[in-house]
Amino acid sequence: MRRVLSIAVLVVCWIYLGVAAIAEPSIELGLEEKGAYVYWFTYTDPTGVERSSKPERFMGSDAKLSMSDVPASGKDLRLHVMSVRTGNAAAKVIKPELLEAKPPKIELEEKDFQYVGLVRLRVVASDGKPVESAVVRVEDADGTKHESSITPVDEGVAVFRNVAAGQTSVKVVAEGLTKTSDSDIDIPAERDSLAFGRDIKVLGDVNTLQIASAPGTDDDARPKESSRKERRSSSGTNILSAIAGLIFVAVVIAVIYALLKSKGVTAKGALEKMGVALPETDSSVSPAPQNAAPAIDPNVCQFCGQQKDANGSCGCTVTPGAAPPVLGATPVTGPSGPRLIGTQGTFAAQIFPLIEGASIVGREASCNVALLNDATASRRHATINVNAGQYSITDMGSSNGTMVNGARVTEQALVPGDEIQIGGTKFRFEV
Repeated sequence: MRRVLSIAVLVVCWIYLGVAAIAEPSIELGLEEKGAYVYWFTYTDPTGVERSSKPERFMGSDAKLSMSDVPASGKDLRLHVMSVRTGNAAAKVIKPELLEAKPPKIELEEKDFQYVGLVRLRVVASDGKPVESAVVRVEDADGTKHESSITPVDEGVAVFRNVAAGQTSVKVVAEGLTKTSDSDIDIPAERDSLAFGRDIKVLGDVNTLQIASAPGTDDDARPKESSRKERRSSSGTNILSAIAGLIFVAVVIAVIYALLKSKGVTAKGALEKMGVALPETDSSVSPAPQNAAPAIDPNVCQFCGQQKDANGSCGCTVTPGAAPPVLGATPVTGPSGPRLIGTQGTFAAQIFPLIEGASIVGREASCNVALLNDATASRRHATINVNAGQYSITDMGSSNGTMVNGARVTEQALVPGDEIQIGGTKFRFEV
C-alpha cells in the first residue's frame, strides 16, 4: 500500500511539473557580466507581421526568461537582451530544436552586446539647418540594412534601433539632394550616453526647416533643449541687468542728495527756486497735543482683560509646546546631488535621491525610487540615468506612460527644473 501511494505521489508531481512547464514556457539565460538588463522576444505571427513581447527587467548574471507572451504559432523567434548600463543589446535566434531541450538554455558573452539600442541621425544641409523630408538608408557593421523616413515633424532626425556597432554606411535620398557628405560613419560600442547621435551633412538644393541647429553635434543634439537653456540664460541676464540699473539709480540719488545737503540746499528751497508754490503754514498755531497713553495695570492682561494669578497667568495663557507644522511646507534640507522632489500626488514634498547610473522608478519595493502607494504607476515604470553630469529618462513600456513637462516621452534628456509625471505623482528634477 505504501509503495502504491509513493508511486501515485510521483505521478501527480510529474503531471504537475509537466502542466506547469506547458503553461509557463521559459528559457534559462546565462551572462558573462552581472548587471541590470531588459529582455524581450520578437517573432512573426501567422499573418506575416513582426511582433514583440513585453520588455521585462532582471538583475544579475543569470535569469529565467518567461515566454508566456510568445504564441506557439510564432515563427522566426529571436531573443533580445539590452544592458541598462550601456544601452547595447544582444540578439539571439531561437531555433525550434533549442526549445526541445529541458530546460532550454542560452549563454551570452560580452562581445554579443554589439547592437546599439537607439541611433539618431540628424540630416542637415550645408547651412546647418535640418532637412524637411528624406529617406535615410543605413547598412550597419554586420551587413544588416535599416531604413527610416524623415517628415517635417521629425525635425530632420531619422531614428534606428538595434544597429550593429562599427563602420556604417549612410545614404540619404531627398528632393534636390546631390551628395551625402557623411556617407561612412563609425558607431562606437562604448559611449558617454545610452543612445548614439550624429549629424549627417548633405549637399544640394534641399528643402530645410527654419530651426537653428549647431552642426557637428555628435551626441543627440536637441534644438528644443538648447533654445530652452538659452531662454533661461537670457532671462537671468535681464534680471541681473535690472538689479544693476536700480543700484546705479540709487547711488546717483544718494550722491545728489549728499551734494545738495553739503551746500545747505533743502527740498523746499529747491522747489521754490524752480517756481513751485508751496502752501504757507501758520507757525502761531501750535500742534494739538497727543493724548497721553493710558496707564497699564501690570496685574491685568492687556490682551484678554482678566486678572493675572500669582504665576502671572490669565485666561489666554497657553502651555508652551512645539508649534504645529505648516501645511504644505517643504523641508529646507535634503540630500545633495540629482534627486526627484514630489510636487503633487501621494509623494508630494518627499525627496528621492538618484544614484550614479540607472535608477528605476516604479511601484515595486525593489525599485530605487519605490512608489508603493501609487496604483497608477507600473511595477517598473521608467529609468532615470545619471552619467557624468548627463541626465535622461527612459520609459520602460509603462501602461500610463511617462510625462516630461506635460509631453509623453519614450526617452528624453533632463535638465534641472523639468517636471516629471509618473503615474499619479509629479516630481521636480533637481541637481
